[in-house]
Amino acid sequence: LLHRAVSCGVSAYIVDGLKKSRLRPIIELAVARFNRHAAMERRVAELQQQLEDRKIMEKAKGLLMSAREISEQEAHALLRRMAMNEKKKLAEIARLVIAASRLGL
Repeated sequence: LLHRAVSCGVSAYIVDGLKKSRLRPIIELAVARFNRHAAMERRVAELQQQLEDRKIMEKAKGLLMSAREISEQEAHALLRRMAMNEKKKLAEIARLVIAASRLGL
């Protein structure tokens, strides 16, 4: 039962009855645990996105290195210049480079 409750998102479990004097600390603890868990989930999502962006960047750099016969540093600099010129994030430009490559452009 406890495992099912946790899998449903329960962050506090009262075992021996509920007294009015304990209600406030129990709720405060449950809210604090929920907020911490939510913050950790947001951080995991951020890190997953950063990892995905890095993979995309590496792929785009590889495509540029191959197509233009340039070094990794030159490919990275090229992506940075394009991002600055277009006022877009590096990962967005990298995705566009990959899409253009798929189209044979």
